[in-house]
Amino acid sequence: MRITVSDLLFPAFTKEKLRSLNSEYGIEFFYEFGKNYYWDEELAAWGARDLSIHGPCVSVNLADPAQENYKKIFSQTFAYAEQCKAAFVVVHTNEMWSGEKAAIQQLVMERLQCLQKMAEAYGVTMLIENVGLRTKNNVLFNLEEYEEIFKQMPEAKSLIDVGHAHVNGWDVPALIERLGGKIIACHVHDNSGEGDEHLPIGAGKYNWPPYFEAIKKFAPAATQVLEYSCGFANCSELEKHIEAVRQEYAI
Repeated sequence: MRITVSDLLFPAFTKEKLRSLNSEYGIEFFYEFGKNYYWDEELAAWGARDLSIHGPCVSVNLADPAQENYKKIFSQTFAYAEQCKAAFVVVHTNEMWSGEKAAIQQLVMERLQCLQKMAEAYGVTMLIENVGLRTKNNVLFNLEEYEEIFKQMPEAKSLIDVGHAHVNGWDVPALIERLGGKIIACHVHDNSGEGDEHLPIGAGKYNWPPYFEAIKKFAPAATQVLEYSCGFANCSELEKHIEAVRQEYAI
């Protein structure tokens, strides 16, 4: 099973630690937090490996009607994804939102459709992530509504964020079965069920065996992106953890 490491684990001045990550593992990076010249240098140091990009989620909120800069920002993101041959770009449906839910959902759907066409023009695969936490009251698309996105946009592809789904009480294995091959990747991280803690697998309360069984059966090609924000001081420790996870869940 293909495993990628998110640069969320080594932010800002600690990112250089990623340079020692074994080349068998991919890297997903938050493009919006660096200029092209910065990423050019990092990618050169990372060497040949699978790459993916987490799309803008601080500078862009598709659920904000007043925000019109999303096209420009995503155009830059998709252009860099094309340049570095990223496997995919992750897109959030929303951050915080307010207003009439149906109207905001329609706005986001229109913008997702616009971005889908833009991504296709760049030859880039766009993945739509389930976001929002019940504890923060910013869930714009619940489980059924998230699935509906892919019925309205049959060409769209999915990224399942397991941590977000856990907090919101979703049946992830059942969702994996229903979406199947539409799932290109997953953000894999643990939590207590109360907050988006981005803990390593096994450090929270999520029940992992059914998840991995569903992935192996219904979406075996889906990249597993370890989107951790804590738990490891360096890549050597992280790689030992990855090997332990591989053995425990036979992945």
